[in-house]
This record gives sequence, C-alpha cells and structure tokens, in this order.
Amino acid sequence: MISIASRSLGLLAMALCLTLALPDGAQAQQKKGAPKAAPDAGVRAQGQNVDLGQPSAPSPNDEITTDPRQRMRNLVSDISAYARLANPDFVIITFDGLDLLERVDPIDPSKRAAAATYLKNIDAVIAPELSFHPPNERGDIKTEDKVRDEMLRLIDIGKNRGLRVWTVDYAKDAAMASEAIKFSVGKSYIPLVSTTVDYRFNRIPPGRPLNENPNAITGINHIKNVLMLTDTSAWDTPEEFALAAANTNYDAIVVDVFHRGRTPLGARTVSGLKYKKLGTRRMVFAYVDVGHADSARYYWKPGWHEGTPPFIAAPTNSNPDKYTVQYWDPMWRDVIFGNANSYIYGILQQGFDGVILDGVEAFRFFEGEQ
Repeated sequence: MISIASRSLGLLAMALCLTLALPDGAQAQQKKGAPKAAPDAGVRAQGQNVDLGQPSAPSPNDEITTDPRQRMRNLVSDISAYARLANPDFVIITFDGLDLLERVDPIDPSKRAAAATYLKNIDAVIAPELSFHPPNERGDIKTEDKVRDEMLRLIDIGKNRGLRVWTVDYAKDAAMASEAIKFSVGKSYIPLVSTTVDYRFNRIPPGRPLNENPNAITGINHIKNVLMLTDTSAWDTPEEFALAAANTNYDAIVVDVFHRGRTPLGARTVSGLKYKKLGTRRMVFAYVDVGHADSARYYWKPGWHEGTPPFIAAPTNSNPDKYTVQYWDPMWRDVIFGNANSYIYGILQQGFDGVILDGVEAFRFFEGEQ
C-alpha cells in the first residue's frame, strides 16, 4: 500500500524545531505506557497544566510480544494514550494498516477477531487505493475485485465499531476521479483523490469542496470533506500557506508539521488554519510517519545509516533516503512520543486537533513482505 511520505512526500534542534520551549538542561526518558515529560515543560489543556506522566497502572499495551503486527498496534495505542492525557479529544487516524484492525490466531488462521483494544485507541482509518492505484508493471490501474473485497471486509470491522473511513485513490483523469469519489461517497466514506502517481498533495484543488459544509466542525464525525496538503513547498512561508488555506471551506486540513520539511508551522499558523473562509471552525491534523526514518528530516544525525543506530533497518525500495525502523525500539519511540523533545509533544504544543499516523504498514517488512 502507498505511503504519502515515500511518494512525495521533526527535533531540528529538537526543542527549537517544534517550538517546545523546553527549559535548559531538561531531560526526559522513555518509559512504558505514556512516559513522563520534562518536569517544567507541561502541556496545557482547558487552562490547566497536564502531567504526561506514567499511568498509575500498567498499560494493557505493554504486553511483551515479537509479533510485528502487535508491536505496531502497541505503538499506535501508546501514542494515543500519551496524547489523550493532554487532550482527551485528540484524534488518532492511521494511514492504511487495515490488517491491524483484525487479530488472526497464529496457530489457526481461520480464527479471527476484531482487535478490540487497538480499535478503541484510534478514531479513523484512511484506506488507500480502494478503487484505483498508479499503473503497475503490467499497466493495471483498477484495484482487483478480490483485493477491494478484502479491504472492504476489514474496513467494516472498524466501521462497525465506530471508526470513520477516509479513502485515497489515484485518478489519471476526471472520469476516474468521479468514479472513485462516487464509490466512496456511496459507502459513506470521505474521498481524497490524487492526479499524480507519487501522491504529491501539494496544491489546493480549484473549485469548492465536495459537500461544502458551513457548520462548525467540533469532532471527526462532522467532517464531510478534507484538504490534504502534506507538501506546502508551493508557498514561500508558512504564513503565505496559511492565508491560502484560510480562503477555503474544507472541514479538515492535513499538513506536515514542517513547512518545506524545515520550518515548523508553529502554534500561530495552526490556529489560523482552524477557521474556514466562512469563519466557522474546522479541524487541523498533523502528518507523521511512525514506521520510517528519513535522512532529509531534522532528527537525522551525522553518522546515521543502516544499522546505526540499531533501530534503523534497510532503506525502502521507493526511496533510498528513507529507512524502515524497528518501531518498537525505545530510541525510536522516544523520537515519536513520550517526552518534551518528541514529535507528538510538539504537535500537542502547536495545537493540532489530531494526527495522521503513516508508516503503520512497516510491520510487513518484518514479516518479509517488503
């Protein structure tokens, strides 16, 4: 399945890059569950300081396992628990990972059940290429019926337990885009379409949003359309980008945490993105890849390469500058969440309403599928 970052698509000096205002010398260490943040760098919610400390009881996600799928479920669930200590309404959306919605008995594969704990920790899933995908080596574009049927079966597992569903399809022309959108809307999914094979979401589509909605968006269930802009390099500054986005009426916007991969958007820009042209509230989501380390990102240090640090595995087939990571490793988890230098902490500080977790399909690499 696709990964936005691998196709088009951070810790610059950790605290500075995410505008965390970390006190000098403050340190934070990774622990199980939702680790403790630096003592003087708390997140505020509803006017109160929130201690992102370790839960009083062990998290159910702390189970010891070597199963790559369960390890990814644990990571996503622990990110959710950590973020929701600061903001109980913080939204967790996964990009793909449909197979994670279901547990399969390792002894008897015919025994299957919904991954109940995991499902409680996410709010939505983005299903990529449900109708169409970029041309493969055979030139095929349409998703095979058996593949789509299996995707729909897994989607229903989540949908029956309250998950919202978004879709992302490739479309080479208007007719293909219309067909993909029609199918998704017929299923009550929120459709997104890319006209480029590398899924570069780098422009605001012309015209008005599908199902344009004048109402304020106070939760994910109210979203009727989404603007995905994970590459904002078309605008010189975050402020210019924010002004352009403010001139739209999309119910939700998905953006990279960093403008052009370098400059954090900042709390002021994120706040400006939260209002439609009409003036009503919308939701703003940050995009993070939790399954890959990118040498172009700010957290990458001199001397890092495959095997150094140990959590960096092989480069991906599509991008030699991006590496699959051992996402259960404490060092990598420490980059993503759990302390005042982490991605999720910075996202909370900047005021995002939620996060899109890409890279959750990385478990396939450790199952030998990639």
